[in-house]
Amino acid sequence: MVGDPGPPMAWWSACWPTLTSRPSWPSGWPASCPRCWQVRVECERFDLADEERILAVARESRAREGWDLVVCLTDLPRRSGLRPILAEASLTDRVALASLPALGARRLYRRVRELVVGLVEELDQDCLAPPHGGRERPSARRPRLVASVRRVVTADTGANVRFLLPGVRGQVRLLAGMVRANRPWRLITGLSGSLAAALAAGAFAVVTSDIWRLADSLGPLRLAVATVFSIGAMVAWLVIDHELWERPGGRVARDRARLFNTATVLTVVLGVGCLYVALLVATLAAAWFLVTGELLGQTLQHPVGWPEYLTIAWLASSIATVGGALGSGLESDQSVRAAAYGYRQQERGHRDLTTG
Repeated sequence: MVGDPGPPMAWWSACWPTLTSRPSWPSGWPASCPRCWQVRVECERFDLADEERILAVARESRAREGWDLVVCLTDLPRRSGLRPILAEASLTDRVALASLPALGARRLYRRVRELVVGLVEELDQDCLAPPHGGRERPSARRPRLVASVRRVVTADTGANVRFLLPGVRGQVRLLAGMVRANRPWRLITGLSGSLAAALAAGAFAVVTSDIWRLADSLGPLRLAVATVFSIGAMVAWLVIDHELWERPGGRVARDRARLFNTATVLTVVLGVGCLYVALLVATLAAAWFLVTGELLGQTLQHPVGWPEYLTIAWLASSIATVGGALGSGLESDQSVRAAAYGYRQQERGHRDLTTG
């Protein structure tokens, strides 16, 4: 098993113990195989400049190391036209390549494990001959984790078989996997300047009596609009000011640029949303600890309870998010990309800058 540095290697390492035990495999296999199976995990940095070269690297590694078969895992999203590629395999060379984003964002441990089992069944035709009177193997030569996977026989010299995710559901699964690979929750700690500015703005709003009166006068609808505006402002600031928007042209096809831009925007939206929730919890705790009920009641001139503290924290969080957007202007483009882009997108962007 060969994986890219980063998430693919992490998932290989997590799945390796269960893949070496027979209960992980289908009934009757590999117990029916006379071989003693050994699983090795290797790290390989694949060249993004030529995706088709990845299988060639796997073939070279197999020949050099004397392996029976090779299954590679990359977090590079891959498509055939507009259809996401879950995996592809060369049956003659006994190598396969799986794309981690095509597995989606949920139950990745089980999906990676089952995908490996399906690809090994696909590749090892000699050892895994039908054990019961010539009947087909239980996997039906298809990864079993997604019922709608289409197995397509191709005429390409590199891969004989390709597994595709058809339809809108496949596109959504690929996009969800890309967003998860970007790890949007890293925005909370990845942008130190934005976080400091947001906390400072939130602290100011919590102890300002005019903010208390303003929050008390606004209804839930206006507070919700303020939330959407503050999150949208920070997302737009990050994307535009730090040039996270990818423009199609040259080697980057229009539909590919649209896919990466959508993943980037969703990543930033979810990251800023996580930041907003964290600010809401922090400002609510600060308001409850610093502002006494007696002082707040005198300022608002009516009895107060948790709803008043919550509305103050709600408005303070929106103000703090706008402050965080302004603070993000002090961040370098590299730090913003490190927080908003996954490993594949960082490396692709670096390659475009050095060759463009």
